[in-house]
Amino acid sequence: MRESRSNIANSRRQFMRSVSTGVMGLGLAEMLAIEAHANSGNAGRAKQILVVYEEGGVSQMDSWDPKIEAPLEHRTPYAPIDTNVPGIQFSSLMPMIAQQADKFAVVRSMTTTKVAGHMEGCQEFFKGYRFTAAPSFPDIGSVVTELLGSDCPQLPGYVFCPGANMPNHITTTGFLPVSRAPWKLGTKSLGENVAAPGWKVQALQPQPGLNRERFSQRQSLLDRLDHLDERSAETSGIGQSLSKYYEHSFDLLVSPRVQRAFDLETETEQTRDRYGRDHRGCCYLMGRKLIEAGVRFVTVTVIQPPDHVGRPNYGQPNGVFLNWDHHEGIYHNGPCGGPQGNSNQERYGLPHPVMMPSLDRSFSALIEDMHQRGLLDETLVCFVTEMGRTPRINKWGGRDHWARAMSIAFAGAGVPRGQVIGHTDKEAGDVIDRLYTPYDYAETIYRKLGIDTDLRLKKPGGLPVEFSDGGQPIKELF
Repeated sequence: MRESRSNIANSRRQFMRSVSTGVMGLGLAEMLAIEAHANSGNAGRAKQILVVYEEGGVSQMDSWDPKIEAPLEHRTPYAPIDTNVPGIQFSSLMPMIAQQADKFAVVRSMTTTKVAGHMEGCQEFFKGYRFTAAPSFPDIGSVVTELLGSDCPQLPGYVFCPGANMPNHITTTGFLPVSRAPWKLGTKSLGENVAAPGWKVQALQPQPGLNRERFSQRQSLLDRLDHLDERSAETSGIGQSLSKYYEHSFDLLVSPRVQRAFDLETETEQTRDRYGRDHRGCCYLMGRKLIEAGVRFVTVTVIQPPDHVGRPNYGQPNGVFLNWDHHEGIYHNGPCGGPQGNSNQERYGLPHPVMMPSLDRSFSALIEDMHQRGLLDETLVCFVTEMGRTPRINKWGGRDHWARAMSIAFAGAGVPRGQVIGHTDKEAGDVIDRLYTPYDYAETIYRKLGIDTDLRLKKPGGLPVEFSDGGQPIKELF
């Protein structure tokens, strides 16, 4: 007999009993004791995770870590400005974010893979493992949903909003079931515009000719068949599994809770304007709505669609990725005459003056909105990118890949607010205090959720494996 929705929603202890012996090698009593211990203090404050992943490698000097003492020929033209926290300054390209600085913490001493590649850096932040081992290890989001489930049974526990380029390429469930893969709302890897009129989550659209009335008739027929074949369903594992999958599919397609999560029109005009009605603003807002719906782990991924740039032929095939990968003309909005421009008629990355106003508006709106709604009490928000940029400008007026120093930010779930963690040198090129890694980032997420990473995950066959590649929680965030 099928489990009721209320039982599904309230079965966390039963779930922990079922997975703990297989995944962590523990019984229920030990798991509950660990949970009680972890939920004291700031460890275990998070119930949900919202990761904002800006692809390409945001320049630390032009965002969170401006340096007025850098050599003039390599210094950013955008001077630092004061935030609403005395003593903390951000780039003048981030005036709205600067006014929310009292609600989050910035880690200026983050590093990433020595290879300083997009795929490698993305893998390490998504998995918490060195990129050489990362493909065989599950995403952090997959591990979290395997251990904790989700408070929204109608939706998958791990969602990409909408899913773009590098995250799509590197995501794996490793030794976990394929059911723990992220659900990708989008269908295109590059250039998808969530703000376009009529954009919808295609997976939620009924087949042609299947209207709501016919769909309800099919659901009613399935319920009658289940009732007639109750005994068979109770004794058949396959029957039970299929029944749950059918129920889940119906929930996705007809649940008002699901429909509201993807309908931006349910938001006020003021909220829509505050986030911005462009692609980035819509992605960030939908990320908040998914958190509000109870999804356990949401990752917002943004690549700007070509029509937002407003230059002829921009974003044509073999052209640009429309992200932060600005090897050419980081401050100049136009063809740059460099190797990328000469071979592709354009360059890969958009300049900071084009990208930053949108990011400044949308991220500041996200933090402000989640604070006002009380969502930051139990949601850990992580702002990440896969690498930093070189402290020196190259001959094409751009900044190249850089792994030795970068900045990321955290908000919510007990993170001490209004602080900067770690320091870099005068060029923002090397960490000189409190160096952290993507493995520490992963440990921070797990500990914030109350997962005791001193224990071990277990691969099929019982081989124990650590949650991260030797990481330690970022202590200043607790």
